[in-house]
Amino acid sequence: MNMSRPYFFYIGYIILALIFSFTGYGWGPTSQISIVSNAIHLIDKELNASLKKLETDIKNGAGITDEYLYTLIPTAKTDPIRAIELEMNLLIAVKPKKIDPYYAFRLGILGKLVAQVTSPLQNADPTIRILYNSDVEKSIENVSLRVKAREKVNTPVYFAQLNRQILSRDKIFEQEYKSNIGFKGTASTTLPECVSISVNAVADVWFSILVPGKVVSSADEVTLRDYALQGGIFYAKRGNPEEIKNNTQKLNELISFTDEMYIQIGDILINSGIEELGVEYYKNALALNPNRKDISRKIADFYVAKGNNALEQKKLEDALELFKNAISADPLHPEAERLRLEAEQMIKERENRLAQTREALERAEKLQSTAEQEALVGRIAEAIVLLRQALATYDEVSEEFPLENQQKNKGVRIVNSRIQELKGKLLESAKNFSGKYPDFDLLNSLNQINKEISDNIIRERIENGFQNGVQSLIQEIPPNILEVK
Repeated sequence: MNMSRPYFFYIGYIILALIFSFTGYGWGPTSQISIVSNAIHLIDKELNASLKKLETDIKNGAGITDEYLYTLIPTAKTDPIRAIELEMNLLIAVKPKKIDPYYAFRLGILGKLVAQVTSPLQNADPTIRILYNSDVEKSIENVSLRVKAREKVNTPVYFAQLNRQILSRDKIFEQEYKSNIGFKGTASTTLPECVSISVNAVADVWFSILVPGKVVSSADEVTLRDYALQGGIFYAKRGNPEEIKNNTQKLNELISFTDEMYIQIGDILINSGIEELGVEYYKNALALNPNRKDISRKIADFYVAKGNNALEQKKLEDALELFKNAISADPLHPEAERLRLEAEQMIKERENRLAQTREALERAEKLQSTAEQEALVGRIAEAIVLLRQALATYDEVSEEFPLENQQKNKGVRIVNSRIQELKGKLLESAKNFSGKYPDFDLLNSLNQINKEISDNIIRERIENGFQNGVQSLIQEIPPNILEVK
């Protein structure tokens, strides 16, 4: 089936329209960034402005969508030349001693706008413009530039002169694309000159802003405040707390922040996980407007969430302090007071458990000490039973308190080792007695142990469990020893 050239032409147009529908009226996205990038190198060389160090930020500005461009600079859509003039005045008014990342970002946005304004075929048939820009996207990196001397930009006059140069070729481009010559004709041969016009225009605009010396300009309060707000949002999204604090402070010195500005930046910080700094900005907003109950609730919600997290980690004092902060921020918070009381109760219960644990350790150590006294006077069986009582007491100590648990484990090791030593001595004594004294009855001797304990403290502590301990010890003695008479 034969298909005419116009058919292919319009099919191609539809496809390209889908691809380039977001690129606005001038140059494609790759071309815009390339133009801005080349302008960076020109200005950096001519003014020693250190723009190369901020090249990423500038190119990021040049790479924003047209929708974002029109949000930041609304007049860019309806009156781009006026928009360039206003942005130049703004950047002159806010120019810092040392160019910061956000200022560089705005230079990139301005560069994007200048590139668009100086692109060919701005008023041509959209079909032709889209096809041309598509062809340029494939060739832009291989263009040789024609650099001219820098000049200060008087916006209306400067761009009117450039516009006459640009329009002079547009009709030729349109005719060649309609006749299927397309990019192979004049569009290709004049591309270096067309791109050079845009690169030099971007460089001239930046030069007019950055040239050393005093350049007088002014920007109204609304414009300055929007610049500061957008700058704060810019740094908040970058996510570096130190950078955010330092640069928003500089922006605040440029134009005092309102409570709403602090809130907008705080929202972004909270959503980005930089919560502590976000809450600090909320507090700044409240300092300016104490009646913002919605912000008081946001601060309280933050502290409640942090407090609940501290509870999960068993950091009870931290949780209690956070719940108190929540109440201080918003006394009417629906959960803060209840959680504060719960944290206080948990602390009391923990302190009681700690006291019981320490008391158990003291009892176990006292039983050890008493056992050693018994061992010194030869009452081995009594000492062993007391040490076993100490082990049972150590079992009352849980792992909840690391220091006390470490003390318990050390005590258990010592007691077990000592029991083994004393059992060895007891068995050795039993053998000696059984050989030397035919009438020695170990069973009766062990049964007399309980009657011979005279120490009131020992009797009070071990009275209930002592007899069982004696019987357990008897069972460990070899039967042949117990049978000796």
